Amino acid sequence: MSKGDQDFIPALRFRVFTPFYDTIQSWLVGDVHYKRLLVERATIQPGQQVLDIGCGTGTLALMVKRAFPEAEVVGLDADPQMLKNARAKAAREALVARFDQGLASELPYPDACFDRVLSSIMIHHLKTPDKEKMGREICRVLKPGGEMHVLDFGKPKGLYGKLVGRILRGFEETDDNFAGRLPGIFEAGGLSVQETGDFQTFFGTLTFLQGKKP
Repeated sequence: MSKGDQDFIPALRFRVFTPFYDTIQSWLVGDVHYKRLLVERATIQPGQQVLDIGCGTGTLALMVKRAFPEAEVVGLDADPQMLKNARAKAAREALVARFDQGLASELPYPDACFDRVLSSIMIHHLKTPDKEKMGREICRVLKPGGEMHVLDFGKPKGLYGKLVGRILRGFEETDDNFAGRLPGIFEAGGLSVQETGDFQTFFGTLTFLQGKKP
């Protein structure tokens, strides 16, 4: 296991919360709602190969598989316990999806093998160099014309969003998000990127990003 694997931050930052991850995400964060919006924006077609980076317990990946049974869905996460939970959820529903252990900055896949790459509320955990590596890796594994669809914290909008952003500033992982630097990071990786919408949550402004590989 590489140093990066050893240093990853568990979901919700503390291992003790892992068994309660889905409950917290559903009731406190409302992740099903925004992940459904992300899936709708991805316009996935039958037979396409879809990668969910930072898949956690597989909520988004399995949502894609339910909506598009003919798509080939792969989830990637650094946390083996989260992946164990994701595989168990897939087995309970008899859904066919693959869950791999790995890092967003070192995707364990060949060039040009995915039509869509998705990620939700994960990128703000990464330091700037790893965000930059992730951008290059996403471009590498996307097929020509393939798309990235990301939802994460963005530049704060509105009074409440700006207040929350001010409270959470000062960390390298989140500063890129709150300063609105994510589009530029992914463009530097080789994608054409645009913001396609945002909405306010209790935790701040979430922004949708769409990137396309030439």
